[in-house]
Amino acid sequence: MRKILSFIAFAMVHFGNAQSIADSTVLSEQAYLTLVIANHPLAKKALNLEEFGEYSILAAKGGFDPYLSSKNKQKYYDGKNYYLLSNSGLNIPTRLGMSFQAGFDWNEGEFINEQNSLPENGLWYAGVSVPLLQGLLIDENRATLRKAFLDKNYYENQSQLLMNNLLLEASNYYWTWVQMNYKKKVIEEAYQFTMTNFINYKTAFEQGDKPAIDTLEAYIQLQNFAVQRQQIANDLQSARLTLLTFLWNEESQVAQEVGKTPTDINAARLKLVDSLQFSQDDLIQRHPELRSYDIKVQKLAIDNRMKREKLKPKLNLEYNLLQTPATGFSEIRGLDNYNWGVSFSFPIFLREQRGELRMSTIKLENTNYEFQQKRQSILNKARQYEYSFENIGQQLMTYTTVVDQYEMLLRAELRKFEIGESSIFLINYRQISLVNAELKLIELKTKYRMYYRQWLHSLGASTEIWLAE
Repeated sequence: MRKILSFIAFAMVHFGNAQSIADSTVLSEQAYLTLVIANHPLAKKALNLEEFGEYSILAAKGGFDPYLSSKNKQKYYDGKNYYLLSNSGLNIPTRLGMSFQAGFDWNEGEFINEQNSLPENGLWYAGVSVPLLQGLLIDENRATLRKAFLDKNYYENQSQLLMNNLLLEASNYYWTWVQMNYKKKVIEEAYQFTMTNFINYKTAFEQGDKPAIDTLEAYIQLQNFAVQRQQIANDLQSARLTLLTFLWNEESQVAQEVGKTPTDINAARLKLVDSLQFSQDDLIQRHPELRSYDIKVQKLAIDNRMKREKLKPKLNLEYNLLQTPATGFSEIRGLDNYNWGVSFSFPIFLREQRGELRMSTIKLENTNYEFQQKRQSILNKARQYEYSFENIGQQLMTYTTVVDQYEMLLRAELRKFEIGESSIFLINYRQISLVNAELKLIELKTKYRMYYRQWLHSLGASTEIWLAE
């Protein structure tokens, strides 16, 4: 996400800052998506997910923090100091499994237990505690830290997935807005054309040059386009309001007005298609969802190793050097005084440990199966969207020709009408066919971009690719 923010900073310079974008007469898709990434609440949530992963490592490192301890216990009764037991120390866990310890014991009292008797000035100790079997190669603290580093990568992937979902949704609504804008232009031109026809026929009828039926035919056509005009105005308003839900400012407030025109639908260029097709397999291997599954497998492998570790007996050794408080270096007694201990425990049947290990192994196997299925599913979906994208591209080229041909037919029909060889019915028919074809072409042009974005989403493309033209 830090790289994403750096790229956004570059994009802001490239497209101008947020204010200049707001003042621009055209809102391009790249400028729009840049604003979404910079200010949308879900984009900020994605950034927080990365930060969450960083702090999970900090929390896991806490298992190796040195800690101070102090324990004091006294019994005073009937004017007598039965005993006063005091122990203060420092414990330093390490990532090697062992822990170092140091402290000071000071005991006194009239009825103190003999084993608790110490020199008058107390006794220093320093030593080490080492697990010799269970816990020697891995323990809970080391396992937690390893999983925390994996969690950091996991949350980065979740952040990218959240961002990709946001970009896909925002892009779809952008192109819906573009589509409605261009459909409105088509319907508006058709309405004006029909209005002119109706006025001309009405004038001709009043002058006795045209029959009433032609005027009625022209009026019905005008009414039909008037209804479509109202409907497309409603659809455009709906698309505009939806688009506004993705346009937030730096103060976390939703924009109240778009105030710009959409990008030129005919000027859209997709420069990365060839390179995406060439690197599709590599992109899928780096897909955030697949990486998240891989991390789950690695975390389960760590858990499985911990379960295996618990099959070993517990055998712990502790050794401490002892030293009375010295007034000079010469009074340090060396290694002659010490205490040590060894502890051993082992459950005879190991039913709990064996059961948990088997459950962990099954869970690891099942996650690997899910991983394999998810990889194939993502691969198939990417191929599906790639095919749909290419298919829409072919339809687009074909339908561009169809629109040109319908336009030629309408012009020809108008010329025939001028010399008296056609009728208002045929002109209306040609016009409706042309308008429907133009609306279909607009849908194909916007679907072409939408399927391109779906393809990027299925590949798990990085934000930099989303913002590239």
